Amino acid sequence: MSQLVESALEAPGDKPSWRPKRDELHLWLFNIARPPLSTEELIDVLSADEVLRAKRFHFADHRSQFIAAHGLMRLILSVCGSGLAKSLAFSVGENDKPSLVATEQTQPLSFNLSHSGCWGLLAIAATGDIGVDIEEIRSLDGMETLAADTFTPSEVAELAKLPVTRRLDGFFACWTRKEALIKADGRGLEISLDSFEVSADPDAPAALLRADGAAKAISKFGIWDLPIIQGYRAAVAAPLALYDFKYYCII
Repeated sequence: MSQLVESALEAPGDKPSWRPKRDELHLWLFNIARPPLSTEELIDVLSADEVLRAKRFHFADHRSQFIAAHGLMRLILSVCGSGLAKSLAFSVGENDKPSLVATEQTQPLSFNLSHSGCWGLLAIAATGDIGVDIEEIRSLDGMETLAADTFTPSEVAELAKLPVTRRLDGFFACWTRKEALIKADGRGLEISLDSFEVSADPDAPAALLRADGAAKAISKFGIWDLPIIQGYRAAVAAPLALYDFKYYCII
């Protein structure tokens, strides 16, 4: 199975060559609506628990997208030198953030997965906590109410200053920036989204502007927008030492 992925990526046979170097952050974009492998091939690399999780989805599209996202994640981690895709084991922290279980056959990696709409996005680093979020820009009923309930007053005010045609993009810019930071931190709901502040202007660089109380620890992360595909917003948070980004796309 990993040979099929290597062929699709035009990768050399030496899997560790795809492993990020110490100062690198690798970002893999892949289509989960039309993956390069069949659903049956992707299911074949999933764990029994992942197969059970997939079966719980009510809608077939959601089920197939989960299978594609997690199957391709395993295959990508495999070509990065973490071991056979099906044999990879994951542990889950207190706040449900997964990490690779190190074995004699695997090389430890940090990773984070996000998917929305037709696309999945996987961030991988040799070390350090990282977080990534991708969101399809789509109409939201009650967007202003959701923003007021979730964002800081300053972020809400910044969104309100945007032209009406830019507010939806601004909402998802703010959302993905905050989600990436939350996921990198790993404490989940222990940190409320209104306890720290990011730039909400979609045309301004991603930036952490303020962090209070329990959220102060996220100040150690840098945050970057990822202009990867039209109709989507994406952001990644990572230690500032990871400054060399490399992009890969599986289509």
